[in-house]
Amino acid sequence: MVVARLVSRTNSIFMHSTESAGTPKSSGEHGAQTVAVCIGTYNQAQYLRECIESALAQTNPIQEIWVSDDASADNTFEVMEEICRLYPTVHYYRQPRNLGIAGNLSWVLSQPATDFVVRLDSDDRLEPAFVATLADLMNTYPQAGYAHCNIYEIDGHGAQTRMRMLHRPAVYESPEVAIRRNTPSYRVAGNIVLYRSAALKEANYYHSNASWQYAEDWDLCLRIAILGWGNVHAAAPLARYRVWGDDKQGRFKRNMSGMECIIKVYKNTLEPEYIKRGWNTATIRKYMRRTALRYVDGIDSPFLTSAEREAYKAFLRRLGDSTWLSVRIYLAEQGLNPIFRFIARVQIGAKDTIKSCLTLVRR
Repeated sequence: MVVARLVSRTNSIFMHSTESAGTPKSSGEHGAQTVAVCIGTYNQAQYLRECIESALAQTNPIQEIWVSDDASADNTFEVMEEICRLYPTVHYYRQPRNLGIAGNLSWVLSQPATDFVVRLDSDDRLEPAFVATLADLMNTYPQAGYAHCNIYEIDGHGAQTRMRMLHRPAVYESPEVAIRRNTPSYRVAGNIVLYRSAALKEANYYHSNASWQYAEDWDLCLRIAILGWGNVHAAAPLARYRVWGDDKQGRFKRNMSGMECIIKVYKNTLEPEYIKRGWNTATIRKYMRRTALRYVDGIDSPFLTSAEREAYKAFLRRLGDSTWLSVRIYLAEQGLNPIFRFIARVQIGAKDTIKSCLTLVRR
């Protein structure tokens, strides 16, 4: 059986070097800083080749590419077996059991011994100048713990749908500003990030327990800022970030576990830091209420049972109860969510236009 054959081979790493993952590596010629691209994957074999080839096509040399397969049930193993034969810099490991997104990413990000590490999801792609541009910014700002950029949004077929832009008044953001600006939500255009390995190690990577299946990236960026690292942002669109449609049955059910993680970010990461710094925690509660209002969009999902819908509403109230939340829940149950979705689309379009103008001014 195919499954038995795969299980019997799960403990091997396909590597083209005898060095262990923890062996320190040279920083390159003339002291140049080294870069690894780390890809976590699960059941996305159809995108792996273009994802990896986008890393191989970087104008800045890449020392290592690591792919950690979170016990996929598709043909990821066979695809990676072929890729590793073709490309000596690619290291592949199949996890013996499914760790979840945070656990799998924590494992793979901790493997390279390079100066910088890129987190790249297996259905996304890098533009050729991604590493060169962001590594240059990180060298200019040694106090930055990570770098990110604007991105092209693509759909499930790879077609470009829009450009996601994050308007920033300055390239560098201090730790204090980063904590405040990331309090409402994770402030990146798309979660394709170049990390400074020292910052990742100090923050101890993502929370690797199974309960962190959402918001692990937001929590990590906050913990890096709390440790005293800033971050940098490039206005150029340097990656392609895949966004899936809203017609998948699991999306709204995942929202419930997502809200649980969001509550943990606010309560366990942000609130203690606000108290420590003497900042007003009412700000946190305000953004929790706003986040709850955004999630009302899922109440009318046809994929939720009556019991699940009641549980969903209970999560919303835990996240940020308010009079307006009760009103929005009532309106959603009356079938008025499509009106709010239309308003949200108009707002997104207007914001994109404004950000485009501001980004052109900055560049």
